[in-house]
Amino acid sequence: MRPDLTALRTQIRAIETEGRPALSCLPTGADMLDAALGGGLALGGVTEVVPAAFMDEPASLHFAFACMAKALQQRSGDLVVIEDASRGQGWGPAWGQLYGPGLQKLGVCPSRILLVRAPDVKGFHACLEDAARTFGLAGVLAVSGPKAGFSLAGARRVQLAAEQAHSLVLAVQGLRTSAFAPARARLVLASRPCRPVALGTALPGLGPPAWRLHLERARSGARPQSFDLEYDDATHCLYQPATLANRSPQPQRLSA
Repeated sequence: MRPDLTALRTQIRAIETEGRPALSCLPTGADMLDAALGGGLALGGVTEVVPAAFMDEPASLHFAFACMAKALQQRSGDLVVIEDASRGQGWGPAWGQLYGPGLQKLGVCPSRILLVRAPDVKGFHACLEDAARTFGLAGVLAVSGPKAGFSLAGARRVQLAAEQAHSLVLAVQGLRTSAFAPARARLVLASRPCRPVALGTALPGLGPPAWRLHLERARSGARPQSFDLEYDDATHCLYQPATLANRSPQPQRLSA
């Protein structure tokens, strides 16, 4: 990048943040992702979470609840989940309803969730703005369909409301929903095969939840990049799994 362009971006960022309180972050536990986001998920801003494909919509919602489990662990208050009614009953006709035992497995206590189902798009926008402006919440999770996208002015109001209340807001967008332009970061999620647990262990079967996350853009200035992530439900943290480098995919027989 040219030095003059880098200096110009630094000046613009200083103008945008002049007179505003410094934003802190909620670390996710994945060190490289947190570094790219400027420390973690923004407290005082909106982070946009979108699926890479239609079949990845449950994965994006799963990831968002995993992040909110961390917020519930470290912050007081409850989690407000706002659902766009235009998605249909529940979380859309294909994905069904929230499942309490599944939330508890992630570390999200159902008794700390306030579920709001907005009757229309206008009500959805108003509920999200009011929740983002509310002090004392652990977080706000908004799930919108393709008809509930924000205009630039409406998205800006939500972003400013989150800054004023120091709120953690995750906007889980549908595949064809218009982008939330003022978001602090845009995360594109895809499901990834989880590692199987060996049969000799105490709980054999499927391994931890796994995703491929692509950081499409971030206000921190980080370049677009991808991360393989897994979730530890004991510590409520994301982490990057260890990879085996310079290994052959097939076992080799050693001659005597």
